[in-house]
Amino acid sequence: MTGAPAPPHLGTSMKLHLLALAALPLAGAHAAAATPGETCAQDLRAIAPFLLENDTGARAHLAQKGQAYFDLALATAATAAAGAADGKACDAILENYAGMWRKGHLHVKPGSALDIAKPAPAQPAAAGQAAPSKEPALQILSDSTVLLVLPSFHGRYRAAVASLLETHRDALAQRPNWILDVRRNGGGSDSTYAPLLSWISSGEIVSMGAEWLSTPANIAGQEKVCALLAPGDQACAAFAAQAVAQMRTVQTGQYAPQQSGGTISYARVETPEPRRPARVAVLVDRDCASSCEEFLLAARQSFHVKLIGRNSYGALDYSNLRLHILPSGLRHLQYATSRSARLPQLQVDLGGIMPDIYLPPPKDEAGRDDEIVRVRRWLEGGTLRPDGA
Repeated sequence: MTGAPAPPHLGTSMKLHLLALAALPLAGAHAAAATPGETCAQDLRAIAPFLLENDTGARAHLAQKGQAYFDLALATAATAAAGAADGKACDAILENYAGMWRKGHLHVKPGSALDIAKPAPAQPAAAGQAAPSKEPALQILSDSTVLLVLPSFHGRYRAAVASLLETHRDALAQRPNWILDVRRNGGGSDSTYAPLLSWISSGEIVSMGAEWLSTPANIAGQEKVCALLAPGDQACAAFAAQAVAQMRTVQTGQYAPQQSGGTISYARVETPEPRRPARVAVLVDRDCASSCEEFLLAARQSFHVKLIGRNSYGALDYSNLRLHILPSGLRHLQYATSRSARLPQLQVDLGGIMPDIYLPPPKDEAGRDDEIVRVRRWLEGGTLRPDGA
């Protein structure tokens, strides 16, 4: 359990910017009559104080990037916000300002309740073509190699992943070489990839857990999140209830471990598959984020797994996003309520998770497809060379 330090001093310059914004003639009761620029400035001025009190990464970001950096970011955003022509323009300004704090797991979005865990948007399809599916898929490549395409770990695909593994159990057990394609996987829920660990784990998995920041806003966010984003999901309800219970074990402003047993665990898969693959290649790219990165940290502990491709995105150190309605009521902040116990020794957000074997980014979709051909050839004793020679 770690006591949280007092919120960092905002600094004279940032205080002046906040006071200037506060001077705008705005109040919740009069928001409907305010201009888009005034409403935008009202929401902007609320972001930094809220983050420094409730977001698990904001204080560290302020210390790392410096006061001058955030003074400039706020001044630039304030000028842009005052001139916002409409709500859409304001949304872009505030989202850009949030990105100045952290590139991932921190957003400003329109509306009062948006699904923060929805799958990453599919890549734009060519004219006349359907967008790529986010459903998991299996393809038998040869007598010795199988491909599992996993475009998302969103909770809505939890049953589909489990069903895919169960339905094709015999085909999977007969093939010693697996390719797990998690490129463009924007994350979702750790429980979605959990069944895969029974197949690819070598035994024990060492996990560094996370800590909750206990504040009234964060407790309220936990209590509301499932009703907003996953109504009827019992797993979500149980997780949120445990989070609230843990938060209540410490004083406001302090951190509590997600699990009562502490932040580090040494666990074994309860029911490992009797016939597991001998060689597993996980294809990864810059779009693998959040729970996708958590999967990489677990998978790479296996003696049989290699990560191949590019660094992951880097959005894992601060997570478990919750919603906070901004003063206008027209948009909300999505911010982090937990931080990894790996910090500060092992930071993923700085550069993502490095692959074991680097492959340069493909130039087009044909090159992306060719990566599967190359990895299959390598698993079967050949070469990763693009020409196969």
